[in-house]
Amino acid sequence: MNYFILPLLSAAAVACAAWGLGNWILTLTDPQRRKLKTRLAQMGHMGQVHSANLPRSIVIQMEAIGLSAVLVRFAPFRRLYTRLVQAWPELSLAKFLAYDLGLGLLLAMVLGGVMNSWPMAGAAMAFGMWVPLQLLSGRRAKRKRQIENQLPEALDFLSRILKAGHGLTTGLQMMGTELAEPIASEFRRCYDQHSLGHPLENALRGMVDRVESTDFAFFVTAVLIQRQTGGDLSEVLGNISNMIRGRIRLQSHVKAKTAEGRLTGYVLVAFPALMFLVSYALSPQQAGILLHTSTGLTLLGVAVGLQMLGLIAIRKITTVTV
Repeated sequence: MNYFILPLLSAAAVACAAWGLGNWILTLTDPQRRKLKTRLAQMGHMGQVHSANLPRSIVIQMEAIGLSAVLVRFAPFRRLYTRLVQAWPELSLAKFLAYDLGLGLLLAMVLGGVMNSWPMAGAAMAFGMWVPLQLLSGRRAKRKRQIENQLPEALDFLSRILKAGHGLTTGLQMMGTELAEPIASEFRRCYDQHSLGHPLENALRGMVDRVESTDFAFFVTAVLIQRQTGGDLSEVLGNISNMIRGRIRLQSHVKAKTAEGRLTGYVLVAFPALMFLVSYALSPQQAGILLHTSTGLTLLGVAVGLQMLGLIAIRKITTVTV
């Protein structure tokens, strides 16, 4: 039993490391993220709002409280806190780290105590701490997708408010109370920051930083330009809303066209693992060489890592940015 669970945990640890490395590389090379940063930098040069601008690290530290405010002084925790705000705004950084470390220690004590193996305990702890990070990434992507789908309706709602004669600040307040979650919480937070004395321009840019959406950047850019130059903001918001709806329809069409390629990738990744289980059930002695020898364990870990990198490559190929 020990010989069977240890390689599985080792392979899981290698797969987690490969998956994390691949996602980190994709994040660094994401063109949409670079476009968003460029647009936000351009927004910072408009008008006379330079005196109210603060470095992002200082803004994050001001938003965090308690132990979280101390942790975000360090760059890794600051990046984690930014992702946490985009996924679970109500959850503090200290509490998330406690959950993450607690799950890792729990799995390490249970499996390490049952199997009486330090390597197994280390692999179990690494896997336990990896799971919450993946849940965070999944929740962050889901929440961002929900906000982007709600944005056209929100812009139409704000356009109607402006046509009725209300101001932009009143529109933000009504959007925070009338719209559905999760987009309502972002506008409500923006309005609360402005009502407490924070400049509206910085509150809007902070909302873009939390959502990290190009569509949100278009919306905020239009608002800031209108505040500096004037013009019919309601008409501009209507045009942006129509553009976003067209992009969403095109994304749905592209997703349907690439569904076969994604399914093929998942099958190719799952097929070797399935065949290994079948061969182990038919001939445990031959397949057990990979489990009971150091060379076999090394090859098995490398194979799992390469499988994860292949899955990331297939997802990159089948993901078309619209």
